[in-house]
Amino acid sequence: MRRLSRAACILSTTVLAALGFSAVPAAAEPTPQVCTKTAKTVETGLSEFAKELSKVTAAADSGNMAAADQSVKAAGGELVDLAANLRTDAATADAADVKATLGQLADEFESQGKSLTDMSSLQKLDVTKIDALSDKMIAICGAASGTPATPR
Repeated sequence: MRRLSRAACILSTTVLAALGFSAVPAAAEPTPQVCTKTAKTVETGLSEFAKELSKVTAAADSGNMAAADQSVKAAGGELVDLAANLRTDAATADAADVKATLGQLADEFESQGKSLTDMSSLQKLDVTKIDALSDKMIAICGAASGTPATPR
């Protein structure tokens, strides 16, 4: 369970730090606005993911492994949904590097989400690529806003 909590914390912290802005609507948006919108997308998606992880923990702690496995699948579904929402955000970006990075980040969230099928798969959750892509978004968003990237 500690690894589960650690993975959720790393996911949340990494991505939210990368995209720490507030929301703005539009189409063909400049990078700062896309970063702002994407921060809200990530915050919402990871919040839903965390809710499912708390259900995993509660079910496992009570010995109900079938319910824990079901919640792991639901948590994976939240990451897949987050990926779809990131693709929607990327589609509005006017900068190629933002589109590409958000697309890659979406691909990785989707891949990790689809891999979550039961408790044993949760133990294999790997956020390495998400971390790297988040670092890239930190740099892109920081440069666009005039704020230097802060290393984690």
